Amino acid sequence: MGSIKSAWRSNSGLRFCLLFVVWLGGMAVGFAWLRTYLAHLYMYPLSYAASVLLKVLGIQARLGALQLPVGVCELAVDNVVYQVTFECTGIFALFMCLASVLAYPASISCKTKGVAMVVPAFTLYSAIRLVIMGMVAHFAPMQIELFHIYVMVLVNIGFVLLLWLYWVREIVVVRGRREG
Repeated sequence: MGSIKSAWRSNSGLRFCLLFVVWLGGMAVGFAWLRTYLAHLYMYPLSYAASVLLKVLGIQARLGALQLPVGVCELAVDNVVYQVTFECTGIFALFMCLASVLAYPASISCKTKGVAMVVPAFTLYSAIRLVIMGMVAHFAPMQIELFHIYVMVLVNIGFVLLLWLYWVREIVVVRGRREG
């Protein structure tokens, strides 16, 4: 037992990985319990914002919510109808980013600032992702699969890393020095 405690205290990389898994697992369980609420509080508002932004850009978009109780919005752009699911909204990437912030060895103040930065940034990013997919449907419908499966997945990974690294550098390291 003593060696486990000493390994826990001395190995911050191991501690980060284990806490990341615990936080991510907790969010997965919470998501399963709150799925219906998140459809109304997260998915629908993002899909609605994307449809409004597409209209502002001069692209006709229609939003349907008949399948919202099962976690799907329909975003129609021209002749393409997207079945917007939680995966499309980036909520699982948001969970990974939040788990990274919460697992990182930083003060509660820095973690709170991280959560306060990540959630609105991801909300905006997720709406823009849906707008980009709507623009692809309008301007290059033959490229939907390429964008959806490859480009947007890479952009997701990049955004999570960028946001988390920005938080570590600007909030934890720079501001932490000022506060400490």
